[in-house]
Amino acid sequence: MMPSSRYRALAVAIWTLPSALACSDEAQVLDLPQDTGASAEDVASRDSGTAPVSDPLPTAAAPADTPLQPSTEPAPNVPDPEAPALPDPAAPVTAPRGACDSRERVGRFSIEKQVDFGVVQGTVNDGVVPTAIPTLVSEESGCRVLERRNLACAPGCVGAETCGESGTCIPYPRQVNVGEVSIAGLTRETRMSPQAPGASYFSPGADNPPYQVRSQITLSAVGTDTLPSFQLFGVGSEPLAEAPSWVLAAGTDLALAWAAPISDVQTHVLVELTIDQHGVSPLSLVCELEDTGSATVPAVIIDQLIGSGVTGFPNGRITRRTADHVQLDVGCVELVVGSPRAAAVSVSGFTPCNGPADCSNDQTCNLALQRCE
Repeated sequence: MMPSSRYRALAVAIWTLPSALACSDEAQVLDLPQDTGASAEDVASRDSGTAPVSDPLPTAAAPADTPLQPSTEPAPNVPDPEAPALPDPAAPVTAPRGACDSRERVGRFSIEKQVDFGVVQGTVNDGVVPTAIPTLVSEESGCRVLERRNLACAPGCVGAETCGESGTCIPYPRQVNVGEVSIAGLTRETRMSPQAPGASYFSPGADNPPYQVRSQITLSAVGTDTLPSFQLFGVGSEPLAEAPSWVLAAGTDLALAWAAPISDVQTHVLVELTIDQHGVSPLSLVCELEDTGSATVPAVIIDQLIGSGVTGFPNGRITRRTADHVQLDVGCVELVVGSPRAAAVSVSGFTPCNGPADCSNDQTCNLALQRCE
């Protein structure tokens, strides 16, 4: 007996189903891991996966009165030919290894909680700007006094040039493309491509802060034909809530205080201070301190700063952060994860000014030095 038309149609549907599965070109969606407050071990073991495809697979037509069951076959794993390859996601999260030496730093990625907004950005150059390398004047108790260098070239540099170490002009370092950059462990999925002009990286609309406390953060750069892929690591820490006030006085230690962290995530505190804004070769103070909630800058260092000159409006900053770095052929690239806060700074015996109204009746404003005299 010949099978009815109803059974013939069902047979055709079953026969053509493998072919329909093989021909499906449904693209996979990359699902980067997000931080959910998991432990460091959990985050380190997570791999990038693919989200399941929810659309039903095509099947052969069947008569309206034939009930069809949804296919239980998995969606085919068809890669997106335009999606760039990412570095091996199995690389374990490591403890941050510290910031780059200024003599080798060519790039920095910053993940920061600012006062009013979050920041996720970065750039990498193909060389170090020579004038960005300061001279070390003195060092004590975790603090360094640095002097800005003024290099001179004859004839003078023009266009996209800068003065080099030997007194001759060199090409000004340019921003370079390091491929697509993805960051796992933030409060939202983050992928960045280099933006023209140049090759800067920026993620708009970042949360503030962009991370959770104790979140394990991994930055992965795909690399290019000329630069290899690389990864950098950081840890989310408790943001600094209060802006400090510092008063510098000759012959007196400077006491620093901030709220110590509750969670130990191996953070340090960076203190930066300048009080000579218009000097020919001004000094600056940089302290890398243990995140204990207090520290002291010795009076001998404060005296060095004041003795070198006090001009303009003093400024300072304190940053709780983790810092990691990687060495590439072009130089050192770092990742800083933290929360900077501007400090209110004053120097005893000196008054900055923008005009006569800023000075007392027996003083005038030296506009060139922005200082009451």
